[in-house]
Amino acid sequence: MTTELYAALFMALFAPVLAMASATAVTLSAGGLSWGLGNRHEQIDAPDWAVRFKRSHQNFMENLPTFLGVVLIAHILAVNDTFTSLAAIVFVAARLAFVLLYTAGVTFLALRTISYFTSLGAIGVIAWRILA
Repeated sequence: MTTELYAALFMALFAPVLAMASATAVTLSAGGLSWGLGNRHEQIDAPDWAVRFKRSHQNFMENLPTFLGVVLIAHILAVNDTFTSLAAIVFVAARLAFVLLYTAGVTFLALRTISYFTSLGAIGVIAWRILA
């Protein structure tokens, strides 16, 4: 199995973990366990960090299909080289950094934005190698 496929597998397995963690953070920090286990008819006000955590998950889910798509296309076409392997690793690292930076509310030097565009650049590198 290639590095790119390992990265894709890791991200695919990380997605539900992130979903559960963000939902649990909102539930336990704002509504409590009884609200989380109930019908949740009433809206709750979650702390800012929990809302950012949920948004980071949403952003993660918006970008995951594109990454999985280029990795699978590269695999089907047997496009596997140093560039694609490093791009897959960079994508994983950048997305993990994005989740942490966004949840923590870090705005210093636009690090969150840089990590986001780094992950998009990694997707671009894999797509470039497919088209090359």
